Amino acid sequence: MSISNPNSAFRNPKWSHMELGYRIIRPQDVGSQPLLFAQISLWRTAAWDVAEGERAVTEAIGIASACTARGIRTVFHPLEYPLTNAYAAQTLDVMRRLAAASDLGIILHDEGGADGKGLSAAEAAEFERNLAAISSLCPVSIENAFNSGDITRFWDRFVVTAPKSVSITLDIGHLESADIDAIAFVRDLPERLASRVNFAHMHHKAEERYGIKDHWPLVADCREIEALRELLKRRPGVKVVLELDAAEDGMSRSIELLKTI
Repeated sequence: MSISNPNSAFRNPKWSHMELGYRIIRPQDVGSQPLLFAQISLWRTAAWDVAEGERAVTEAIGIASACTARGIRTVFHPLEYPLTNAYAAQTLDVMRRLAAASDLGIILHDEGGADGKGLSAAEAAEFERNLAAISSLCPVSIENAFNSGDITRFWDRFVVTAPKSVSITLDIGHLESADIDAIAFVRDLPERLASRVNFAHMHHKAEERYGIKDHWPLVADCREIEALRELLKRRPGVKVVLELDAAEDGMSRSIELLKTI
């Protein structure tokens, strides 16, 4: 279903405590949900049926333009574009192009070092330098993805010390998939970090598929929804992205569930 005028779609007054959005990964996803906020995800490399590389970048910029024409606000989420290592120069080039077309900015992942562990001192300096370059062009938000177990230290190092143009994306699904109690995590998150949360990612942990256990549709009374309730107590107005496939029924069912919180 394509919604030609999302402004005429469902707008529940109770949603004033959050801005709910969906994930767009293909041009045909634009307007597929009755929401006025969306995340545009793009991949440097993809082993499944989505665009990758240069085609994905060009497509994402076109999607952003189509969303603007419909009154849909957007944030870019490039994946597999590290700010350190051999791909950093390519990443900066792509980020400059996305920044020039951005509305609400860019969401990036936390990163590990070449050894698969934390960033070395040199890598941390490179990450910080490149983050500053991108955030001088548009807002940037850092998501927990590589190591949710060490994410508060990462955010303290790269978000708290940065200008306000750098924020936090709290991926609640990633916390649960890393066997971290997302409800307790949100309740205990220090205010210096909670105050910087701008986006939240929602998806459910279930059985393993494609090598991962998350990115399933939400289910009633799941832990992820309860953690979101806790987050909304602390950060009313947060922008919530359902990180599911917009073309599948699970997206619509998950939207309906979030109408109730």
